[in-house]
Amino acid sequence: MSRVYSIKCPNCAAPLKLIGGGRVETVTCEYCHSVIDLNDNYKILYRFRNVKVPKVPFKIGMQGKIEGVEWTIIGWIVYREEEDRDSKWSEFLLFSPLYGYAWLIYEDGVISFSRRVRDLDLRVWQKGNKRSIFYNETHYFLEDGESYRTVIDFVQGELTWIAKRGDKIECWDYRADSKNSITIEQSYDELEVYLTKRLNAREVYSSFSVDEKEQIIKKPTAIERLNEELETKKPPSFYGIVAIFIFLLATIIYSGANRIILSESFNNSGTAIFRVTSSAFLTEIEIKADSHKALNDYSLTVERGGKKIFYIDSGKVYDSKKRLNSSWSNSAIGAKIYLKLDRGQYLLKVRKLDPLSTSRIYVKIEDRVIRLDYIAPLFVIILIFLIMAFFSKRVSHLFFIAIGLLILWSVSPFLFLLSLVIFWLYYKEDKK
Repeated sequence: MSRVYSIKCPNCAAPLKLIGGGRVETVTCEYCHSVIDLNDNYKILYRFRNVKVPKVPFKIGMQGKIEGVEWTIIGWIVYREEEDRDSKWSEFLLFSPLYGYAWLIYEDGVISFSRRVRDLDLRVWQKGNKRSIFYNETHYFLEDGESYRTVIDFVQGELTWIAKRGDKIECWDYRADSKNSITIEQSYDELEVYLTKRLNAREVYSSFSVDEKEQIIKKPTAIERLNEELETKKPPSFYGIVAIFIFLLATIIYSGANRIILSESFNNSGTAIFRVTSSAFLTEIEIKADSHKALNDYSLTVERGGKKIFYIDSGKVYDSKKRLNSSWSNSAIGAKIYLKLDRGQYLLKVRKLDPLSTSRIYVKIEDRVIRLDYIAPLFVIILIFLIMAFFSKRVSHLFFIAIGLLILWSVSPFLFLLSLVIFWLYYKEDKK
């Protein structure tokens, strides 16, 4: 149990109780708001005049347990953002004879517990990119992408330093999830790091014996409830995530299985109609001949709505999307052409360049074709999200699944709905 020392305020003679240990430097009288220097014969440093004190459920002297440790509230600071005078919150200085000092943070019914940490390498942070930090195997990201300044509005009780009204502190808030964050504070030339965890407000009120009439509990928004639900759920096993990845891979490959939409032979000029059924993948046009001379005797054109989309012969290639490709070689007896065509009906025109030739060519068209160099970047991106989902608490594996589902939707709405059912059954089983 901590010892309590009693003195009188040199300004109004009100009794002041000191319980905060040897590191306390100032105490602020709750009656006249005079700040008293305990290291200089109880000298009055200044007074907080005409300050509107916010209504809060906690009071100096209250005692309660947080994470199994008994704490006593010995000090109170009201902060606000420099750019917004109405954005105020309270930080209560906690003291434990065995564990030292910590902070109970209160803002509109949200309660957090914060303690200073000293094992974050601030030299690396100062020299590197300040947008994210890695601490205790957890990745924290800078909120709003920049720092902000806080201003002291009011002080009461005991503090371990001299705090004046108007003092400014530059802060960098880094968040890992909805409950855990790290704040780096810079005042003058000193940098301090605090690890903060959001607490259950009802449990804190109960522990500190706060009257029910004074308890304020913020109702979480729909997004906050969803985040909390995702963070508290048992994550899928590594094998489960791999299974999802394999399922997506197999589904995409299956849905992109080649489908022949035209197969004809031509011994003269002619036309044929074909229909592309999916714009998610490529269309392959394969031309074959019995000899290189026969192949060079023909040209091929693809049109849609009377507009030329593609043209090729032995000497040149035309592509409406300005992708200029080389034609087949003079010694070739066949060629494969890959086009990214929109879904719809097309007209194939085959023209025989030498009317006296008796040569013949064969044309086969397939849609829903996957080429490795076309699909590989997509799988690399998905793999990156898979790795991030497994090793980082910041990126939910659900984000990875959402990307896969979007791909499935672009390929087949039926497969998309089927995947939703499979994922639901998987998570239902994984929760057990």
